This record gives sequence, structure tokens and C-alpha cells, in this order.
Amino acid sequence: MNSPANPAHFTHPAPLAPSASCAREARRVMVLGAGDIGRQAFHALAQSDPARELRLVGRDEETVLRATNLARFCAIQRGHQPRVGHALTDLRDVARTAQVISEFRPDILFLAASYQSWWVISTLEQSAFQRLYAANYGPWLPMHLVPAMKAMEAVRMSGVDPVVVNAAYPDAVHPALAAVGLSPDLGIGNVANNVPGITAAVADELGRPSGDVEVRLVAHHYVSHRLSRTGNSGPARMGLGIRVDGRDITAELDVPALLNRLPERYRRTGGLPGQVMTAASALSVLEPLADGRAALVHAPGAGGAVGGHPVALAADGSYEIVLPDGMTREQADAISLSGQAWDGISEIQENGTVVFEPSAMAIMTEELGYDCPEMKLSEAEDRAREIADRFAAYRERTSAPALAA
Repeated sequence: MNSPANPAHFTHPAPLAPSASCAREARRVMVLGAGDIGRQAFHALAQSDPARELRLVGRDEETVLRATNLARFCAIQRGHQPRVGHALTDLRDVARTAQVISEFRPDILFLAASYQSWWVISTLEQSAFQRLYAANYGPWLPMHLVPAMKAMEAVRMSGVDPVVVNAAYPDAVHPALAAVGLSPDLGIGNVANNVPGITAAVADELGRPSGDVEVRLVAHHYVSHRLSRTGNSGPARMGLGIRVDGRDITAELDVPALLNRLPERYRRTGGLPGQVMTAASALSVLEPLADGRAALVHAPGAGGAVGGHPVALAADGSYEIVLPDGMTREQADAISLSGQAWDGISEIQENGTVVFEPSAMAIMTEELGYDCPEMKLSEAEDRAREIADRFAAYRERTSAPALAA
């Protein structure tokens, strides 16, 4: 699928249900996945005065209970009165997950689950990491697609219709799942993670408060991963619009020079400690949805779209992609597809089959012995297991001490 097949992918027409009373009822937010990002988002959502009812869902009782209590206690310490709870499920058990969703009936479901987080390969021995890192992110798609697919199957089975926000590689997961009607509504992170740095650089350049600067960035994961590290989009394309006082001033700025400052003056902590930036990007989407307020945010995979875009959230929970001034839908699609190719994915077909870039897959074959030129959705679970097994063997092999001669 070279572009979203249906223009409706760029909007979400079904608003959140309004309260039946004058005082808004607490919106129910479920965080499905108790890993680092899920726990951080849950923790922050609990520390709020607006009415919210929260539930953290994971596989391990001890982990989920402790995280829920920590969020509650920290909120109480700061003077809040959170309504929090927890539940257990394994995403591989679709029926059980559907039951958990049905019992809580969330208005918003934050899906924070992956079979292998992006940062795990950085724990390899350095030379092995560098070799595998060169394959980019696309070939790892099954590790992120399968949990999202199972979660969306559970949502459909539950009979509940929440706004679903996904953290795991939405740029590619969403367009693949859109082919079978299982795309989450919105993604988080990726494109959004660069917007604060660009905003700060422009604000400082102009001597204006950051609140006066509106950034609109169109970029695929490949580009968003590069920007803060290199200050440019590399061989892929990106789209950037900057507005101040309601006027587009992009042409008046030296944009390359501003971007080049991101890995210099505006460099920030990365890696696993830098996940706090991704959690903040998640909250930029989740909090307006939970509080029923309009906001301009950045989100990858909106409604099944390839890549990331600025998104206007309405107070009723509906949303619409809004592009930089003068940019057409066709131009935005071309930008996203250029990044998709450099991320290691040649094409996402209309039936959801994913074709991988030969050069990226050649690295996976050389390093892991994994060869997958293309993948049907029905094959994704087996491919995820294969990658997991091959990566575990690779980690053991590359970390073993050299034998004495």
C-alpha cells in the first residue's frame, strides 16, 4: 500500500461518548502493557486533578501491582486522589484480553506492548550492535506488529470502541493492519519526539517564548530517529512548517542551520534513559483525549497512515491530520514513503503484505541467519518467534569470550 487507500484514514469520525451529566464523568484510560513506557505514562496520568479512571494491565502480577501502587502513592503524596486499578492478561490470549477490556470499558486504550523494545539491540557488544543497527528498523516489524494485531483483535471481540493509541512502531504497524481493519487510531513518539527540540531552537533564534512557535513536521520513523542524532534527514525526505503569530515563517529561517543544532546545543539524553521523551510524547496525546480538550499534537500512523504527521485533536476525541501550509496529501505521502524505504520496508501492499528492502534484509541474514523478503500478516507471528530465537542465539554468540589460541 503506497499510500492510505481510503481518505477516511486521515480522520477519526467517531467521537468519545459525552457525559450524561453536566459534570463530565471520569474518562476511563487503560494502559495495556506494563513495560517502561506503559508504566511511565500510567504514573503521570495518575498525578492529575481532572477526573480519570485508570487501569494498568500486564502479564506479571507482582510488576503490575507494584507499579499501580507506586503511581497511586506518588499521586497521593502530591495531593491528588487517583482512581487506579490493575488487571492481568497475556496478549497472546486474545479472549482473556477481550474480557479485561470488556470489564473496564475504556474510553481510551494505550497500547504499550512489543515483543522486543527498540533499545534492546543497543545492549549487544558494540561491534555486533553497529552491524545489526545498519539494517534499520523495518525488518524488526513482526516484533511490534503481532502484539498490536492481537490487541486489536481483542478490542473487536470485546464489543468496546475506545480510541486506541499505540506506542510500537506505528509508522509501519498501522498501515499494515489497516489492510484488515485492525489499525489503531493514533501512534505516539517518533515524529513527535523531535518537535520540542525544533520548537526550542526556533524560539531561541527569534527571542520568543516557545509557546509562540507552532511546528508542523511530517516525517517517517527513519527521519525522526536521525534528526536528534545527526541534525538532518539523511537520504530520506521530511516536511517542516513553522508558524508564529498564525503566519508561516519557514522561508524566513535558515532551517538546515537550526536542525544542525539539535545534536549540538540542543542534544539530549538518549537510549533507555531518554525514554522519558517518548513517554512525554505519549502524554501529549493521551492527556487531551482523557481530559476532553482540543490540541495540536504530532502522531505517527494516524488512522493507518504511513509515517508521522501533525494531528488536530478535537474535544470530542475525533482527530484530523493537518499538514504544513501549502503541502498536499500527495506530497506528504511521498515524504513518508521515502523514509519507509530507508527504514528497510519497500512496500506495504493493500492486503497488508510487507515487502522488505533487500539491502536491509541482507544484513539480517548475514548477522542473524534470518531471511524474510516479504511477509503476509498471517505469517507475522511465526516470523516474530523466529527473530526472537535467532536474536537470542546471536546475543549469546557475540558476547561469548574469544577462545584462547
